[in-house]
Parts: sequence; structure tokens; C-alpha cells
Amino acid sequence: MSNKVTFGLKNVHYAVSTPNEDDSWTYSEPKRLIGAQELTAEVIAGKTDVYADDRILATLVSNSGSTITLKLTELDDDFKVAALGFAKDSNGNLVELVSHKIKTFALGYEIQGDAKARRIWYFLCTATPVGDATKSKAESIEANSVSLTVTARSIETSNHSVIRTIAKFGDTNYNSFFTAVPSLPTIGT
Repeated sequence: MSNKVTFGLKNVHYAVSTPNEDDSWTYSEPKRLIGAQELTAEVIAGKTDVYADDRILATLVSNSGSTITLKLTELDDDFKVAALGFAKDSNGNLVELVSHKIKTFALGYEIQGDAKARRIWYFLCTATPVGDATKSKAESIEANSVSLTVTARSIETSNHSVIRTIAKFGDTNYNSFFTAVPSLPTIGT
């Protein structure tokens, strides 16, 4: 049965990715990101029409990854240190480092549907620095939020470039999907 509708966002996780000398990646144990409100993933793609003999002879399509916008109630300090290049000083203060090394991480989350309750992992992600925004309380209180911009790029496996893996309820790894980043898929030719 295919999904007729999707809704919800929960179980957002991240796992720090470390490159190995053989171009493979090792992932830390996933950690939960609390307070997810909204996620949008836009494909970074392009299309080029090849013209010959007064017509379109071929259409070339590329998929270079995804740009993800993740809106949260707040970013926790552990994520800021693990993925955004912050550090803690001797006083326990959080310090934003300008010249930090880019950190790579996997990003996972769950969306609901009529039957699938899909769980998704993007394997190689980087995030841009985040700013601050707040507003004064008025007659009613409106909660602040922070938007994280993430670029998900491809990883090589089985002579294929993959960006993400999607599990649905009933798949063999569904129940353990957020206990570790799933192994890269093995894809037939």
C-alpha cells in the first residue's frame, strides 16, 4: 500500500561522521535533537536539454544532493559543539569559533503516513552557522525558533552515489533504525 498522506516530524537524530583513509565513513552513536518543528528538503538538481537536428535529442538531469531546512525550538549545546564548531571554555561557556573545521554528520528523522511511518537517514551532511533571533513578550507569548540550513551530499557505495536511505514500517532494520546509522545499501547493477 502506498502512502496517501504524510504528516508529522519526530525522532530527529544526528550522528557525527568521521572520514577514514579509504574514503569510507565511521559514524558515532546517534543522538536525539529535541524540538523539531518543521523540515524541508529541496533537491539540488539541474536539467540540460541537448539540441540537435532542430529538436531536443536528449535531456541530461543531475542530482547533486539536497538542501535541508530544519526548524527547531532550540539547538542543544551538544549539537553546537559536535556539528557547528562551537567549543566550551574553562568556565563552561559555549564559545563560537570562527575558524573551526567543517564537521560532517548524518541526519535522521521520521515522518508519519497512513501505513509506512517512514524513517530517513541522510549520510553526509554539513550545516551552516546559525544566527540568533528573539522578540519581546507582548500580550501573548510567541516561542522563538531556530532554522538550521543543512547540505546533504552523496556518498559512494556499490558503484553508486547515494544521498539517503528510507525505511518503512516492516523493513528488517525499522526498529533499530535510530540506534545506529544504517549501513550503506548494497545495490544490484
